[in-house]
Amino acid sequence: MTISYVPKADPLQRRSSDKGYRVAWKHKYGFQKGHFDEELTYGEAKKKAEELEAKEPDKTFWPELIHVPA
Repeated sequence: MTISYVPKADPLQRRSSDKGYRVAWKHKYGFQKGHFDEELTYGEAKKKAEELEAKEPDKTFWPELIHVPA
C-alpha cells in the first residue's frame, strides 16, 4: 500500500497570504533537522524564519510547505 501526499498550498506560487506553511530548520554544523508544528501563512513563516535565524545563527530556518496524506 502506497501513501501519497498532497501539498496544502500551491507549491509554485508563494503568496504571503497562502496558508499551509510551517517553519523548518537545519543545524549548520550537524545532521540535526526539524520543523515547528504551527501552521502559518507563507508571509508569517518567512518572517518567523528570519527572526529565528537572527536569534540562532548556528541554524538555518525557512518556510516549508506542509504535505498531508491524500
